[in-house]
Amino acid sequence: MRRYYKPMLAQTAKAPFSSADWLFEIKWDGIRAISYVDQKLSIRSRNDKELRQNFPELEELNTLAQRAVLDGEIVVIRNGKPDFQTLIERNRSTSAQSIKYTASKFPVLYVVFDILEKDGEPLLDFPLSERKKLLKEYVTEGKNVILTEHVEERGEAYFEATLKQDLEGIIAKKKNSRYAPGVRSENWLKIKKLLTCDCAIFGYTEGEGNRAQTFGALILGLYDGEQVVFVGKVGTGFSQNEMELLLETFEKLKVSDETLHDVDVPEKITWLRPELVCEVVYQSVTGEGRLRMPRYHGLRTDKSPRECTLDQILR
Repeated sequence: MRRYYKPMLAQTAKAPFSSADWLFEIKWDGIRAISYVDQKLSIRSRNDKELRQNFPELEELNTLAQRAVLDGEIVVIRNGKPDFQTLIERNRSTSAQSIKYTASKFPVLYVVFDILEKDGEPLLDFPLSERKKLLKEYVTEGKNVILTEHVEERGEAYFEATLKQDLEGIIAKKKNSRYAPGVRSENWLKIKKLLTCDCAIFGYTEGEGNRAQTFGALILGLYDGEQVVFVGKVGTGFSQNEMELLLETFEKLKVSDETLHDVDVPEKITWLRPELVCEVVYQSVTGEGRLRMPRYHGLRTDKSPRECTLDQILR
């Protein structure tokens, strides 16, 4: 019977570091996928969705490995770096015609960084350094499948190098660590760059559940000359006390008419005069100009809304 594995996950490190006990890899901005290369190929996401039909170019795995279970990241590379938005659009395709077209226009790479099983024998208890050697021995690179490279010891320098390439960050992995399926382990650490911008607050969405008495998320906008551009909403990073204080502050700013146009969120919005500024930490900007994975970082009482300009996020 085939064994199925949940991917090992990484905790977050506060800062880059260097150590002879660790190796360091690029943190790819893509879809995590475990591949079962056997008589019938299966490529499964973290939530156990079958991905093989969405990325037919990865069928070449059958010619590059035999009877192996591999762990890696599916990415789309555009202009020399991962393009997460295009990847997600590819993964949403359902018709055979659309999948065929997008596969030819935006082919994916499967970046393999671990091997979990070979010829029916689990390799989970082998140290990472040994699994890396076995990975190179048993898996051949192809047009759409590559093996990740890593550096040893010099994590800080490697992190700086990835930032210069405008990549997301790095993953630090302890060399002697075993593979722990489904565990967010301290033996794997993600070290990511932090991008921030100051946004004007134009409203807030209605809260649900334990937020029914406060709010769901803040509606954010940036000024582009005399125009205001919606850049997304932020619903994480608040303490309960902060939410209650913000709600008190919002009371005197409520208005009946919308203060920001083209806000495409389904929730009910309470509109505010844009007099407050908050700092937001985010990972990247989507193709639609939205902040990806934003997190509230506090009010900026030292800034006026008009200082929250769009050029903060234009790169």
